[in-house]
Amino acid sequence: MNSLSSRDFLHRFVAAFVISAVLMTGLIAGAYAEAASKVSKVQKVNIDSSVLQSGGNFLLIGSDSRAFVKDAQQASHFGSAQQESGQRSDTIMVAHVDASSGTALLVSFPRDLWVAIPGMGHAKINAAFNAGPQRVIETIESNFDVPISHYLQVDFAGFREMVNKLGTIPIFFAAPARDIKSGLNVTTAGCAHLNGDQALAYVRSRYYESFVNGKWRTDPTSDLGRIQRQQYFLRTLAQQTLHAATRSPWKASGLLDSMLKDLQRDPKLGLSSLRALAYAFHRPGGVETRTLPVNRHFFNGQDALELDSAKAAPLLARLRGIGNPSAGGGSGKSVKAVDPATIHVAVENGSGQTGLGARVHSALRGLGFAPVGAATNADRSDYTVTEVRYGSNAKDKADFLLSKLGGIGKTVQLRGNAPAGADVVLVLGTDYKGLTSPTTAASNRTAPQTATKGTSAPNGPSASGATSATAAPQVGC
Repeated sequence: MNSLSSRDFLHRFVAAFVISAVLMTGLIAGAYAEAASKVSKVQKVNIDSSVLQSGGNFLLIGSDSRAFVKDAQQASHFGSAQQESGQRSDTIMVAHVDASSGTALLVSFPRDLWVAIPGMGHAKINAAFNAGPQRVIETIESNFDVPISHYLQVDFAGFREMVNKLGTIPIFFAAPARDIKSGLNVTTAGCAHLNGDQALAYVRSRYYESFVNGKWRTDPTSDLGRIQRQQYFLRTLAQQTLHAATRSPWKASGLLDSMLKDLQRDPKLGLSSLRALAYAFHRPGGVETRTLPVNRHFFNGQDALELDSAKAAPLLARLRGIGNPSAGGGSGKSVKAVDPATIHVAVENGSGQTGLGARVHSALRGLGFAPVGAATNADRSDYTVTEVRYGSNAKDKADFLLSKLGGIGKTVQLRGNAPAGADVVLVLGTDYKGLTSPTTAASNRTAPQTATKGTSAPNGPSASGATSATAAPQVGC
C-alpha cells in the first residue's frame, strides 16, 4: 500500500505556492530586505548552473522524503523513512511567468509519463529524481525542448508545517470523502477546515472516494483528478497566506521562516527572480493551470502514460515562448491580423543550433500555423538575424508571423519561388528566442483540462471525486 501511496503527491503545485506566499509575505510586511536575506539562506541543491537557461520557466518539484514521519499512524498513511528510502518527484510542474502581463501558466507533468532520461534510458519521469535535481532538468529540456531557468523543491514536512502555521485551510467537499491509503476522512459535505496532516492526506489522495446516494464512489480520473484537487488547494492556500499576512503583518517574519525551512533552490534563485512568480500567483486570475495531455500506454509491460504530441504542442509552445513580448516585427508597427492556419510556412535552420528547425516546426503547428514539409537546413548556418521571406501576395502573412517572434527578425521578399505549398519561408538566425501565441493566454484560461483518454478532469472537486467547474469555488469555500 505504501509503495503506491508514496508516489502520489503532486508537490510541485505546493512548491509553486510556497514561493508566492513567501515573497508576498515579505513584501506585505514591508520587510523586503529581510525577505531577500532569508531567501538567500535557503538551502541550495547541487546543480550545474550551465543547465539553466533563459526563458522564465520555474521547475517546481515535490520530494516525498519520509523524514518527517514520527509515529505509527503517520507511517500507516505516508510510509516510514525505513520503508520508503530515498525520494521521488511524484509529479512535475513547470511555471512560466509572462513578465509583460504579470500572469503565469502552470503545466503539470504526470508522474507516470514515459520519457528518455539522460544516462538512464527510458522510464517514468518521476524516476529522474533518483539521479538528482539536475537530471530532472535535463530530462525536461531534452524531451520537451522546454528551457528551465530556475528550480524549487519542497518536501512533505515543509508543506505540513506551512499549513499548520496558517492554522487551517478551508476546502469545499460536495460530499463526504475518504482515501484509506492517504488517510483522508471527511465525514460531512460542505466547507472543511484542514490542518497540516489532513491537507497532506487531501493533496496526496489518488484513491479518492465520495459518498453519493448511499454508496462510496471512486474517482475514475485517478492521478489526473488528484492534480485538479491539488490545483484547487493551491489557489486556496495562496489566498489564505495573503490574508494571514494582511491581517497580522507582525507575524509575517515567522510565517516566512516556516515556509522557507524545507525549501531548496538552484544556486541562482534569489528574491528578485521570484517576485514575478509571486505577483502572478496572488493576482486574481493570474495563474492558468493545465495538465500535459497524455494517453495510457504499455511500454515493455509497464503501465505508463504516453505524451499526446498533437494536443500537447500548444502548451509546450507556450512554455517555450509565451513570455516573449509580441511586436509588429522589429519596427513596432501595427500588424494586420491573419488566421495562422492560412499561413503555410517552410522552416529553414540557419542558426547553427542542431535540431532548432524541427522544434520550431513543431511549435508553429502547436500555435495554429500550417508548416509545410519538414524543417531543412538553410544555405548557411551563420544567420545572425532571423528572416521571414515572402512571395507575391504574402506580405501580410509574413508580417503577422514576424510579429510572433518577440520583436526580433525582419521580413525579406523572396527572390525566387517559395518551396512547394509555402507562402513564407522562416529562416532561423542566432537571434531567435521563441514564439508568442497568436491568441492571448486569457482566451485559454477557462479551457477544460485534458486527461487520459476515456477520463475527464475539469476544474474543482465534485461529489463523484472527479471534477466539476460548478461543484466548488475556484478558491476556498
